[in-house]
Order: sequence, then C-alpha cells, then structure tokens
Amino acid sequence: MRNNEDADRAVLMVGFARLSVIGMSASVAVVVALFIFLLTAVLLLASDPGNPYVGINLNKLWVLFPGYSVSWTGSFIGAAYGALVGFLGGFLIAVLWNLTHYVYIGLVVIRALWWRMMAD
Repeated sequence: MRNNEDADRAVLMVGFARLSVIGMSASVAVVVALFIFLLTAVLLLASDPGNPYVGINLNKLWVLFPGYSVSWTGSFIGAAYGALVGFLGGFLIAVLWNLTHYVYIGLVVIRALWWRMMAD
C-alpha cells in the first residue's frame, strides 16, 4: 500500500513541479531590461538625428521611469528600471504559480482521502 502512495505522490510532484522564484525573477528581469534597451536603441539607430519627434510615444515612459528619455543614457536608465520591474513581475508570477499548485495538490489529496474514507 505504501508503494502506491509513493507512486501517487511522485506523479503529483512531477506533474506540478514548482518554479524557482529566483530563477524566474532573474530571467524575466533580463528579458524586460533587454527589451527596453533594444527598443530605445533601435529607435535611435533608425531615426533621423535632427528630428525632434523621435520616440515621442516611447518618451512617455518617463512618467513610470523617472530619468528615462529616448537617448543612449536613457536606454540604460530604462534597462535598469526594466530589470527592477521584471524582477518584481517574475517574482510575483512564480509565487502565484507555486501557490496555486500547492492549493490544487492539497485539494486533490483531500479529495482522495475523502473518497478513501467513504469507501471504507
């Protein structure tokens, strides 16, 4: 009987593996930082240097990221803010993912115990 319980537990743990909170946070931070940096850099490289309207929409990120502008220094500032926001977002995603899986596994175990108790 114990082998069946161990096998069931192993299947649940493999099927609902938890996310590494630090790993998810770091990876999302890198992706968001690179995205903001590359978005600004591509805009700067593809635009006309004398055009005052370069990045007029992207420049509105200064509202969320103080110090950001569509410039080379602004791209680094935006990347730093993006890394911070990405880290917090990745942390939140991983924690919520793990929490929902723990709750679901707990409900499955409670239901299995309930059915076992009713069968006896």
